[in-house]
Amino acid sequence: MPRRWSRAERGRGETIAVPPGTPHTLWNEGEEEAHALVEYRPALRMETLFQTLFGLGRDGKTDQEGSPTLLQGTVMLKEFVDEYRLARPPLPVQKVVLAVLAPIGRLLGYKARCARYSEQA
Repeated sequence: MPRRWSRAERGRGETIAVPPGTPHTLWNEGEEEAHALVEYRPALRMETLFQTLFGLGRDGKTDQEGSPTLLQGTVMLKEFVDEYRLARPPLPVQKVVLAVLAPIGRLLGYKARCARYSEQA
């Protein structure tokens, strides 16, 4: 089960260090605006992943929450498996889903990276 931290556990200016491989989520439960500074160490290809995700968002290719379509998402998750995983479903389930859906997404033309979004694509 993913680790969850509540606002009551962490206040303004506090730090949370999430050990590598720990399933976790990040969100704002409250009504007021929240800000978070997130560091990835080692960063690996996180910049390319975020450039692609935000580029898709600018092009209107994500939902209201900023998530790509199922097939686009599986292609990206398969490519960036060392950088990013979902907190749910469990990792063995994710591996099966990605093994089945990512090749279908690639066959349909979805790409994990796009040159116009990132210099490293």
